[in-house]
Amino acid sequence: MLKILLSCLLTAVSLCALHAQPANDNCADAVAIMIDEVVDFTTIDATTDGPSGPNHATSFGDPNDSIPADVWFTFIAPTTGVVQWSNCSTADYDSRMAIYVTDNACDASEDNLLASNDDAVDCDDNTGAVIFPVAGGTTYVLRMGGFANDTIPITTGSGTVQLTVVNGPVNDFCANATPIQLGEGQEFSTIDAITDGPAHDNNPCFQFNVNTATNDIWYTFTSPFTGAVEWTTCGTATFDTRLAVYNPGSACPPASDDLFACNDDGGGCANFTSVLVFNVEANQTYLLRLGSHASATGTGSFDLVSTTPIDPPVNDDCADAILVPIISFETAETFDSVTTGTTLGGTFINEGYQFSNCLSNQNGGEFSDVWYAFETLGNEEVGIQFGVGSDNDNAAEVFFVDLFDNCMERVDTLNFPVNCTFTDADNLDVETFFGGFPAGQNEIYYIRVTTRLTSDAPGAFFLQLIGDIVTGVEDQDFASELSLFPNPTTDEATVKFSLDEATRVEATVFDMLGRQVRSMDLGNLSSGNQQFSIETANLPSGVYSLQLSNGRGQQNLKFVKD
Repeated sequence: MLKILLSCLLTAVSLCALHAQPANDNCADAVAIMIDEVVDFTTIDATTDGPSGPNHATSFGDPNDSIPADVWFTFIAPTTGVVQWSNCSTADYDSRMAIYVTDNACDASEDNLLASNDDAVDCDDNTGAVIFPVAGGTTYVLRMGGFANDTIPITTGSGTVQLTVVNGPVNDFCANATPIQLGEGQEFSTIDAITDGPAHDNNPCFQFNVNTATNDIWYTFTSPFTGAVEWTTCGTATFDTRLAVYNPGSACPPASDDLFACNDDGGGCANFTSVLVFNVEANQTYLLRLGSHASATGTGSFDLVSTTPIDPPVNDDCADAILVPIISFETAETFDSVTTGTTLGGTFINEGYQFSNCLSNQNGGEFSDVWYAFETLGNEEVGIQFGVGSDNDNAAEVFFVDLFDNCMERVDTLNFPVNCTFTDADNLDVETFFGGFPAGQNEIYYIRVTTRLTSDAPGAFFLQLIGDIVTGVEDQDFASELSLFPNPTTDEATVKFSLDEATRVEATVFDMLGRQVRSMDLGNLSSGNQQFSIETANLPSGVYSLQLSNGRGQQNLKFVKD
């Protein structure tokens, strides 16, 4: 014995450490385990031979991608299903766990990392549990290690591990997606579901510090027609849902680039539930994913119904901003020259989006915005009256109104201390002044009107810009003898008017909800009598408003479509 001890002192330290290492310290010596078997383990004196890398860091949600002092197990799945591997509260140290799927039992790598866990909720001592899908007859490599960083040394310890079957939803995995058809009230549950869908970075549907749809379940939908479909959990689920649709022909699970359409929070939907409208082609099969934000799970029902897609407003893009005239205080009091609009159907570009200065929570989200432009006419300040459209049943209570120098730049807060305003449930109509415009000059500025879809429903609004006519432009109608016939109209209406001087004219038709249904840029017209036609055949029956505008004034005329 004395000779052995002396030999240890004189021999390389690694040789003696080998005698103390766990039997399954190396992947080649992995211990086979089975369902429901409780297995003792220790990582004390274990070395590290497993991989690390960005996939590991992503799966842990931590830049620290290492699993030091690891030991190994193997598991052959008897059937297809869901399995949990756990040392939750049965180990005495801060552990990390990883699962690999590979034909070669010791070929664990970045590419075949299947699932992992650092610290599980409600587990003592930072122990964990990892849930993963299995296919019958497939071999899985299970890795147990510790934690370490620049300030915490490698953690090791002992305990027990156990594999158990998890009774999750039948469509928990993409490969087991449930075929569905159009219909309302289709019940679902994500309780005990795991996440096997991809992450989507830099996408407005997947923000608020979670770039995927967690605890997801899957469906396939083969469209019987070409058109549009609405998929909605709005107010019919018990938790914060996320919806995603992937391109026809996508693999399971799909790649991030296969994303076709998505929604996180539908405007005005309780519990942050979702509404998604997407276009479909007949006989094409789409992959549908229903998950959540931040690992929430629950039950509910969804509707999958055909719908008519909503066309974006004509001023959805800043390049198509509608000119709004400045009117006198006296004219504003009559509300005869209001500009009406809507954020319903507006699109959103996430890249480079500038949050409203009046918005307190700027941590991501989806928005619908529309644009307006105006000439200052020499005013140093311009008043704005803005309110919620009272005739719109889907009206939002919250709009954000921001002042821009151009389509890319907001006005600076130094020259424009008041540069935004907003409505809310307590103030459906707001009045304020934007001040700081160059005196005596006629400059063009832009107004962006926004609805935050993650909290509010898009809807109709009205606005008026108020000021003095400083540059010599008279506050009067720019067009005279405005008429439309026949009125009521059926297929087409003819509009006639007269101009006292040459000017650029735009014509816009609004329905009684304030939504723009027709828009025409008539261009630069000469003085004298003018005439143009409006196609009305496809307009639903009802009352409409025709508005002519030249950026300094506007005229309105109501007509009826039979």
